[in-house]
Amino acid sequence: MPVPAADQAQAAVAAVLVATLGERFDDPMLELRLGPASLEPGAAGEPVVQGVGQLRLGGAGQDWLAFHYRSRYDATFGTAGYPDITLGGDGEAAGERFVPNDARLVGELEARIATEFESLPGAGRVFLQLDDISSIQSGQRFLRIDASGIADFGPGGSTAAHVDAIYDLQAGHWLSIEHELAPNIVAHDDGGTAGY
Repeated sequence: MPVPAADQAQAAVAAVLVATLGERFDDPMLELRLGPASLEPGAAGEPVVQGVGQLRLGGAGQDWLAFHYRSRYDATFGTAGYPDITLGGDGEAAGERFVPNDARLVGELEARIATEFESLPGAGRVFLQLDDISSIQSGQRFLRIDASGIADFGPGGSTAAHVDAIYDLQAGHWLSIEHELAPNIVAHDDGGTAGY
């Protein structure tokens, strides 16, 4: 059962969050606001600190982007592990609202990720089709696209794919694109026939 995290645990997690998010967005002027955190036992019995926060990029004006985080915490040494961060507040954070999907941005995202998959050894031509898509705008600057679909590797098979991306509406470029492929690649049936 979760309990409120002590100040020392929250401070340790805040330090790794600043470093991790600063590197992810390549922004040394990144600002963070963290809400109350909770502490609960992890899978191996080690404590896990989890909570919500908001980040603001340098020069972002008043727009904050919500995020959720989880990080292992070592009480003996007072240190936190590499955090698992999910950007966006799923439409529940202050200033967030669901907006219609932008077909141009979704198409651009599909093309960028497919091109990245094509650079994998032996991948060949890859088609990515995102079909379960939600778009959440934070303030006037940030647009989060959370999508799932299918990555088709041609003769190599296909697998489920998930994408979580943040677009800067003011600067007109992607701030973060995270993607994940399911471990189960299903081979295509080439329609071969039985023979001698």
